[in-house]
Amino acid sequence: MPHWLLPPDFKAFKAECKKQMVLRDWTNADLAKATNYALGTIESFMGNHKVTYQVAVAIAKALDIPEHLAT
Repeated sequence: MPHWLLPPDFKAFKAECKKQMVLRDWTNADLAKATNYALGTIESFMGNHKVTYQVAVAIAKALDIPEHLAT
């Protein structure tokens, strides 16, 4: 059973993700490719849905965000 996660400061984490995506000129599809997760998974995260710990960490790593912000 997956461990569903909303980081303690989900809004701040998501805002940092969006900021890093803008700096890289990345789309959700680019982030999906960088994380090896489906586009739908990334779109769910960007739409405020729960993600697993593994997805949050993969997003953080792909965007060079400290992992502790994702957990």
